[in-house]
Amino acid sequence: MTIHTERRIEQPSTGVPFAITDSSKVPAGRYFSPEFAQLEKEKLWPHVWQMACRLDEIPRPGDFTEYKINDQSIMVVRQADNTVKAYFNACRHRATALATDTGTFHGGQIVCPYHGWRWNLDGSNSYVFAERGFAPHCVERDSLRLSECQVGELFGMVWINMDPEAPPLSEAMGEIAEVMAPIGFERMQVRWWRHLILPGNWKVAQEAFLEAYHVMQAHPSLAMGAADDDFNLDAFGGTFECFKGGHAHMLPLSGEVPVEGMTVADYFIQFNNALYFGTDAYATEREMFIQQGLLERGIDPEQFPLAFFGALYEYAQGAGIPLPPPPTNTSGYGHIFPNITVLPAYGNSIMYRVRPNGDDPESCIFEVWALQIPAAGEDSEDRPELEGPIPVEDWPQIFKEDFANITAQQKGLKTQGLDDLVLSERYEAMIVNSHQTIDQFLAR
Repeated sequence: MTIHTERRIEQPSTGVPFAITDSSKVPAGRYFSPEFAQLEKEKLWPHVWQMACRLDEIPRPGDFTEYKINDQSIMVVRQADNTVKAYFNACRHRATALATDTGTFHGGQIVCPYHGWRWNLDGSNSYVFAERGFAPHCVERDSLRLSECQVGELFGMVWINMDPEAPPLSEAMGEIAEVMAPIGFERMQVRWWRHLILPGNWKVAQEAFLEAYHVMQAHPSLAMGAADDDFNLDAFGGTFECFKGGHAHMLPLSGEVPVEGMTVADYFIQFNNALYFGTDAYATEREMFIQQGLLERGIDPEQFPLAFFGALYEYAQGAGIPLPPPPTNTSGYGHIFPNITVLPAYGNSIMYRVRPNGDDPESCIFEVWALQIPAAGEDSEDRPELEGPIPVEDWPQIFKEDFANITAQQKGLKTQGLDDLVLSERYEAMIVNSHQTIDQFLAR
């Protein structure tokens, strides 16, 4: 496995508690220290581009959704011309929150529920109740505009940055936007969207999905019962490419079967089955239907994956599913810094977003989207609804396995005598790259 280290950024040597000074070690305190979490709150989250919502959460003019990070509340609003703006969620009178959760501002007006001040969707003030009672300089219209965040659109999602001086979204995303473009995320719709509160730091929870190193032990169904060196991690884990800005992705796999003694067909079929039953997201009924049809034909085991993809694209063409061509420069499995992870396949994707749970450094809000490119006539105009919090025991099996390990890892982090976590620069490159980028923000 090759890691593209030439894209790594130089690291700060001072000024950051629990700083990364050795790329193979991560100080344990980064995952539970209130001081470190406070630095992230002050120097990371207000200055980084983060996914606030999907565009299908605000499909029509006047629709809004609230995005919360730490103690900040941002309302994302669809404009009359179908563009999007994002505002700090506070009335300019006495700070009352103007939006809660998801809804629609009717009549093109954002109305404060406390004293009835109003704003147009574009953030300009349209009405001050009993304006005569205020000093003229307090109600100048320019001064009453809603305070805006930077906003951008990419992959069918809305991204916000609270820092007006931050580089634009296109610059911040850079190479990850280019390599992920062929996946077609903007064509996908939500099949389901669920969340839970996990007893683990947001980075602990996220890092469970930034490496394949754990699969052999943690996910027996994906390892097909192989143990230890009978599971070829290099064939399963691929090659990671890390970019400046904390983003990273896995390059296309070699096609080698990672489990000794299995045919290409057996591994491919069992892997799809495990992901279908274990996630209900990565592989869906659509792929299972196609796969079952192929099982009834005498296909050369070595040619089964090729036959599957041929049948998939034939089916998609007939069903009006706009599948993009298979990407050639990425597996699609990637990390969009700081807190989005995607695992796509077959025109579907699992997507994770992990955020701090308020000011608690040892718990997080963990969201999962199951996405899919719909067939003709299956486009939904309904806004997706967040389900949960869903108890751990009610999640599909593979998620339950991951959640158990996140909980166990957080439990072990404060163990006396444990100063650092040891990481593989070969197999855990995305984790290392993310931590190094966090330190760049914290050192500013």
